[in-house]
Amino acid sequence: MNTPPDSRPAANGHSFHAYLAGAQAALAPLSVLDYYAAPLPSPVDETLRRVVSAFTAWPSAQRERFIAALPSDRLPLFGIFGHRAATLAVRQDDPDWLHLGLIANAIASYQSGSGRDPDIAFAVFYHCAGRLGLDPKAIFNEAAEYASDELATRMRSFGRRDDVTLKQYGWRELKTSAGIRYKFET
Repeated sequence: MNTPPDSRPAANGHSFHAYLAGAQAALAPLSVLDYYAAPLPSPVDETLRRVVSAFTAWPSAQRERFIAALPSDRLPLFGIFGHRAATLAVRQDDPDWLHLGLIANAIASYQSGSGRDPDIAFAVFYHCAGRLGLDPKAIFNEAAEYASDELATRMRSFGRRDDVTLKQYGWRELKTSAGIRYKFET
């Protein structure tokens, strides 16, 4: 699998194009269904972690170009990564996974009209922030910097709430032999 290049902008201005090409090459062979069913963690988690981490290093104009260049069938990979990253954050006691997962969720939801209710996904991040002893308001505010204006407003508002539970959004936390996991129950 191709690995996206380093996120540091080069003086020659070609680094964004290299990053975009590397990310697209890394995402192209991935199957949404296979990734969803993959064991946790998987090499794809690390690949997407690098892609999202590099995404955060770019100014907003390049981030918007990145999202616009993504084929729409690749966006769900970021949503799946977000959920998996939140789970890994709790399993590994690593807030960076949670931060990057919430940013990935913002990438997946960047274009409005996706038909998804972002609050359902947000509930897992909110819960995981609490499990890690983090302030949900701060986590959501930080990640909102990488979201569309409409989604950023919604993220900041959600992070300020004090009434969020997994159950009210249809989630359950399960304890498994591999560690905790979050299951959505319709």
